[in-house]
Amino acid sequence: MQRSRRKNKKKPGRGSIDVSLNITPMADIFTILLVFLIKTYTTSSINLNPSQGVRLPVANAAESQMEALKVEISSNAISIENQAVVELTDYKLPYGENPEQALKNLSSQFEMARKRQDLISSSNDDVKQDSKVLILSDQDTPYSMVKLVLGTAAMHGYTDFKMAILREGQ
Repeated sequence: MQRSRRKNKKKPGRGSIDVSLNITPMADIFTILLVFLIKTYTTSSINLNPSQGVRLPVANAAESQMEALKVEISSNAISIENQAVVELTDYKLPYGENPEQALKNLSSQFEMARKRQDLISSSNDDVKQDSKVLILSDQDTPYSMVKLVLGTAAMHGYTDFKMAILREGQ
């Protein structure tokens, strides 16, 4: 019995190992995370000049806007980059105008914008082809008109849509 008691006795010094924590790698990780977060957090503003009579919707939180193809829908026209493409009368195609021709005009303008982006991106390696569209639409614009514009844009590769809004209090 004495042998088994001897085996269970702890040898002196085994349980008192000092462990130190090296915080240098942790500080490096936190520094990298901090730099990453600062680099990804950007605030930018763009100068938007909606046509007279276009009242942008108001929201209490707005995402920062980015550079994109600007499409404006007002009660009297659909414009791409400040050029009227399709004439409207109270958010509708004027009576007697061929809707297919209006859609062809809209589609050809999106196609020209895409070709212009392709040309710029092919001649400049820093510029990439962009699929972003910024919609400036009056708050009274019918959803059917917005849907028509978004569908036409999507047919030409513009799939990242943002709606311009005003922050509450502006």
